[in-house]
Amino acid sequence: MEWYNQPQKIKNWKNNIDYVMFIDENGHSGSINNISKKIQNEIIIDNDEKYFTVTGCIFKKYDYSIMRNNIRKLKEKYWKDGYYFDNNHNESRYVCFHSRDIRRHDNAFNDSIINYDSFMFNLSNVLSKINCKIISVTINMEEYIKKGYSDNIYEKAFDLILERYIYATDNYKKGIIILESRGKKDDEELLKHIYEIIYNKGNNKISTKELKTKIIGVYFNPKWYDDHSSTFAGLEITDLFSYPIHQYIKYKKENKAFNLIKNKIDCYPNFVNKGLKIFPKEKDE
Repeated sequence: MEWYNQPQKIKNWKNNIDYVMFIDENGHSGSINNISKKIQNEIIIDNDEKYFTVTGCIFKKYDYSIMRNNIRKLKEKYWKDGYYFDNNHNESRYVCFHSRDIRRHDNAFNDSIINYDSFMFNLSNVLSKINCKIISVTINMEEYIKKGYSDNIYEKAFDLILERYIYATDNYKKGIIILESRGKKDDEELLKHIYEIIYNKGNNKISTKELKTKIIGVYFNPKWYDDHSSTFAGLEITDLFSYPIHQYIKYKKENKAFNLIKNKIDCYPNFVNKGLKIFPKEKDE
């Protein structure tokens, strides 16, 4: 079955694939309705609510293989064979690097299970050595509404990510995109939109011809395999990289996590409105 007929998972990609881009998000696109009401009632909108970020991590095939092996070794260093017992589900699961769990010391990252400080030191070391290219788009939903935009927030962010992907990859090279699945209905709606952009519409800057040449598949994977015996490392890494970018956009400050990855952002050090894009543009850009 062709990838565009319905949302599908992918475990292995063909040898003719040069790039794979994993995508994750931060913030809640569904907040747009609440933000609209606050604008009408002249209520101040907090930074924690108004930003929605979509981040893509682009790997070349060789670099992805190295990253995946290093992540596996790190897991096996702190958990036997990379597994831990999940009390919430009463089963052993392969460890999944999830930003929220790590920050909160939850589940596999509880201090009673691992030496947390030692793990964070080694995780930072592994992340700093990953060779990938980051592109990220943040929608300022308050400005989006005030300036009269009405397109679906997630779809708009994804359109801009596709645009940045084309700019960030080499000509005549083929790639696939893997998103974290969000639910059947959401995945189906997004897939339909993606197909329209790639095959029928393009956008203001990128033609359908170029999109079809460079993107030959879009897939929807969970972070874990079905039996929780393994994970999709690219989704884990994108989750870890997207959160500090989202924080940087919200507070306009570079924290330790952002400093660790900023040189991977496309067009670094001049990544503003390129590898790191805010839409609509903000006054201080």
